[in-house]
Amino acid sequence: MPQKDREFVHLHVHTDHSLLDGCSRTDRLCQRASELGMKALSITDHGVLYGLTSFFKQAKKYGIKPLLGCEIYLVFEDQLGETKEERTKQKSYHMGLLARNFTGYQNLCKIVSRAHTQGFYYNPRTDLQTLAAHSEGLIGFSGCLAAVIPRLLADGDYEKARAAARTFIDIFGKEYFIIELMDHGIEKQRRIIPDLLKIASEFDLKVVATNDVHYVKDTDWEPHDSLLCIQTGSMIRDEKRMRYDARQFYLKSREEMDLAFKEIPEAVTNTSAIAEMCDADLPFGEDHYPVYQRPIELQDGRDHTNFDRILDIYVEKQNAILIRDKKEPITLDDERRESLKKNGLFLFELCKTGLKDRYGTDYDTCRANWAKASPADQRYCNQLDYEIAIIAGTGFVDYFLIVWDFIHWARQQGIPVGPGRGSGAGCIVAYVLRITDIDPLSFGLLFERMLNLERVSPPDFDVDFCMRRRDEVVEYVREKYGRERVANIITFGTFGAKMVVRDLARVNEIEFSEANKLAKMIPEEINISLDDAVSKSPELQQEVANNSVARSIVEQGRIIEGMVRNTGKHACGVIIADQEITNLVPVTLQEGDLTTQYPKGPCEDLGLLKMDFLGLKTLTVIDDAQNNVRRTRSMPDFEIEKAPLDDAAAYTLLNSGRTTGVFQLESSGMQQLCRQIGLSSFEEIIALIALYRPGPMQFIPDFVKGKKDPSTVQVPHPLLKELVEETYGVLVYQEQVMQAAQIIAGYTLGGADILRRAMGKKIQEVMDAQRDVFIQGAEETNQIDRENAESIFALLEKFAEYGFNKSHSAAYAMLSYRTAYLKANYPVEFMAAVLTSEQGNADKIAHFLDECTALQLPVLSPDVNESRATFTPVLEGDSSSIRFGLAAIKSVGEGAAEAIISERSENGPYKDFRDFIARCLESAVNRRVIEALVKTGAFDSFGYDRAHLLHDLDPEIAEAEVIAQDRKGGQTTLFGGMDQVELSTQIPAGIEPMPKAEKLEYEKELLGFYLSGHPMDAYAGLDQAIDTFATIEERTHLDDRSPYRLCGIIANLQVKYTKKDNRQFAVFHLATRSETHEILMFSDAYERNRNRLENGILALIIGQTSRRNGETGLHGHEVYDLQTSLPRLIQRIHFILHPNKESAAFLTLLRETIDEEYNQSKNGERQNTHNTEVAVSFLLDGEIVESNASKALTIAIDGNNYRKLRRHPALAGLRIEATPQAPVDFRPQWEKRRSY
Repeated sequence: MPQKDREFVHLHVHTDHSLLDGCSRTDRLCQRASELGMKALSITDHGVLYGLTSFFKQAKKYGIKPLLGCEIYLVFEDQLGETKEERTKQKSYHMGLLARNFTGYQNLCKIVSRAHTQGFYYNPRTDLQTLAAHSEGLIGFSGCLAAVIPRLLADGDYEKARAAARTFIDIFGKEYFIIELMDHGIEKQRRIIPDLLKIASEFDLKVVATNDVHYVKDTDWEPHDSLLCIQTGSMIRDEKRMRYDARQFYLKSREEMDLAFKEIPEAVTNTSAIAEMCDADLPFGEDHYPVYQRPIELQDGRDHTNFDRILDIYVEKQNAILIRDKKEPITLDDERRESLKKNGLFLFELCKTGLKDRYGTDYDTCRANWAKASPADQRYCNQLDYEIAIIAGTGFVDYFLIVWDFIHWARQQGIPVGPGRGSGAGCIVAYVLRITDIDPLSFGLLFERMLNLERVSPPDFDVDFCMRRRDEVVEYVREKYGRERVANIITFGTFGAKMVVRDLARVNEIEFSEANKLAKMIPEEINISLDDAVSKSPELQQEVANNSVARSIVEQGRIIEGMVRNTGKHACGVIIADQEITNLVPVTLQEGDLTTQYPKGPCEDLGLLKMDFLGLKTLTVIDDAQNNVRRTRSMPDFEIEKAPLDDAAAYTLLNSGRTTGVFQLESSGMQQLCRQIGLSSFEEIIALIALYRPGPMQFIPDFVKGKKDPSTVQVPHPLLKELVEETYGVLVYQEQVMQAAQIIAGYTLGGADILRRAMGKKIQEVMDAQRDVFIQGAEETNQIDRENAESIFALLEKFAEYGFNKSHSAAYAMLSYRTAYLKANYPVEFMAAVLTSEQGNADKIAHFLDECTALQLPVLSPDVNESRATFTPVLEGDSSSIRFGLAAIKSVGEGAAEAIISERSENGPYKDFRDFIARCLESAVNRRVIEALVKTGAFDSFGYDRAHLLHDLDPEIAEAEVIAQDRKGGQTTLFGGMDQVELSTQIPAGIEPMPKAEKLEYEKELLGFYLSGHPMDAYAGLDQAIDTFATIEERTHLDDRSPYRLCGIIANLQVKYTKKDNRQFAVFHLATRSETHEILMFSDAYERNRNRLENGILALIIGQTSRRNGETGLHGHEVYDLQTSLPRLIQRIHFILHPNKESAAFLTLLRETIDEEYNQSKNGERQNTHNTEVAVSFLLDGEIVESNASKALTIAIDGNNYRKLRRHPALAGLRIEATPQAPVDFRPQWEKRRSY
């Protein structure tokens, strides 16, 4: 028998893209098929084509012919029902399809896409009409037991099964409808085989043997079974759960299939014939960018002469490279020139207009009078010509116009657009088109970093838009290019090592604590595999060795990890095609938006234009701050884009390190670096952003040292002196590496980009070749000997590994500077915008409220007559404050806030609580909203106590509802003709005013933080005595390893793992009354204190400082409950009284407090810890006279008795003395550094 006739091909295969059902990654599948000697393999996932491109590439990698297909969900009726009721009655069946050719692939895309976008009902469903309309190029299979024909036969209805076969023959043709035989050891499958053969014989149809592959090897049945449980939320032991009836759904060998179908050998050999029919290739490498359609009102360019000269520049540059590489030079014939002029002339005209706007340079005048033009104008025109030449010659004119168009539209609509990102900021064409807002010539940015003739890859403009309005721009693109040509991009979430361990533990009903313990043994590394985890974690090794359950979980997890778990939508990626997208890729719906079924890489490989429309919160903040300035300062023409780049206040702010809210410079490390460097120019901000990354951080000391003392700057080579001056001898940018290669070895910038890329990505083969080119070029260009050339090459190689894209850094530096400028010059407007941007994020708002406190900007409570929906700056004379926004209150939200504000705008301020309810209750304002407003003080300005309003809330609402109903019915109440009676501010009898502590708790609950006070307020005075320092500024004066103690409330507790030995450590914030301090607690200390560390507790922290590079950090060693620690912390408390009748009451209260504690101690209810001395004095004629009444008194001071005594009206003053250092049982061993 010929070899081909003995081959077997699997025609029914599911990958992990059959979500949580297929348990086989495409790499493992193709590798196994190769091991089994198979020449072809199919992919037929359930209802999706998600995995086609991944499978295609893996199959090619292993030398296997990929057969592209899908197992669709088919409603065996002409049309899908339109209503839910109709669709409920329609059964869906499985059916396998394979593409014979590219037309078949396109039809497969259309069938699957339509099923997702129009036929989805629990599953993406297709009807017969759609199948028939798109059957060309497809092979149909009768399918598994869930398919039409097998199900009818299993039900004993042969005639209907026969009729169904006839229908499919009419759709596909006899040659391309195949009868599928399966035998997984399931009785029902074997029982219908004779009837399937009978149908095949009657209609002269081919039969094929298939195995319904859901996992790779026979041993994978268990992880597959667990995967089903993960999908369905079931437990392994559930008897009635979904499960497969056999354990044979794996990639069987030819021999196993021969054995299963030994009575029907042709069913096995026919699979090879089917594979021969299929030759569907994916069109990787084609170009399907849309052609820009110019609006009629925009005129085409007419400057053919200059554009022809520009095209000649392209030819000249291209031929120089071709001749150097000993290749045939090119020419541009008239047809090609006219083609390039089609939109090229229009781009040219736009650029000329932009050149005048940006630089004041009139291109036509400059070219006509070249000898008289200034050097600057000549430089601008030459750079523009060069860039347009490369853009036109490489075919990216339409790309630039498409990007220009939607950015131009966004600006017209008032949508904030970012200054740029990535290498595009180095392009003068982008700058004059206002695609970017960074002058590349002023900051030494390179066009070749984005696009050059020696490494032609598509330019990539990732564009930032205001977070709130980003979607408007995407919608504009959909309308302009056609909804069927624009789609979002799918993303796939996969099983990580920790996730798969937790999921497997759950379905095996392992206690959560045990599962969590096992998962935490996995080191905290991005994308770590279970194999790596076991090898790196001794604890996990031991657990796997000694615990059979853990071993089973890890073994199954090895199979499942990396598989697709869920789908999502790319945060910013959008595809734009030159035709209906489903001609090239399938689509689905994600969050209601048309979305590709392939991720971004394959979409780009298939020639589709990918654009990133990013929503950037910082742009929203800048826009809001800008609008705040215009409104509060009566500066309607204020534009942040016009802010000078040398503003003294902005640099003072940056150098102070108070960069909270400043883009990219907010972290404590960046704040430290700002203080270290002492920024004095915009270029240094660019460098700062480039340097503060894991790799180049090692060069920061050299940079700082060079700035402080220029004599210490070390230049890599005298020829590079000018190049590295701005970065003080450090090669910070990728562009510097490129320019160094140009200067030293005579590279073109395009060639230098190839070198830079090879060095950065460590492409050894290219680097080896480039090393020789570099050494030869250095000798020919500058007579540098081999040894020195190799040394310079090695240096460039080192820096290229860490070098950052200067264009990207410059664009981000612009946002950093603009936010710093706003904060320095308009702090109240800026901080109001920052707070607004974080509405709904309590932790972030609390953080920014701390910054407002530091800036002496009070944040006022919400008020129904003063607040807007968002945080609002308030300027009154010389004072500045921020009014809390109504929409930021939990349970209020934007709808209710807007209703309150709208009513206020239309009918005037609210008169009182009752007036508010009467006017707002019928809008979006309900009881829950009003209660939240009461609890957060939004009615305090009327003079009400909050407890009073909560008590009267329900009766007031009920009466307002009755009045509203009467009005609707045309009735008049007893007082209908009179003005509504105001609600008295007098607290009713029996209602106690709301305590301060309760107010704070309500604020914490509904605002997410404390606004009108702080829990530590009750300890005012005590904390000043206890704390080693009060402010971050004060702590900077402490030496390294100085002991400290602080009391405050713990927040933002994060438990992390060390990289070295995977031990837990903690980072948390301690909010004192004046500042929030970040504290690091290493592993040993964390182990001792883990049970005392909890968000929200009032704590005493004892630790030591860590001073590095001029900055003082805090290490925590011990955590104690503040309340119970006070007696041991407060050595003496001195009460100073007014000499009036209240003083006697105070002394009585003091004695009662001491006696009460003494009795509790005597009865064993309380430990006798009266070790705080008490002194009492009187303020007589301005002098303090101590009373004998307090001699030998002691008290066990705590929060309760301290608050009670401190608030007494007799008290004129208070002096508190704390223990000079922590008691012995508190004190860490400062003298020796602990092993953390």
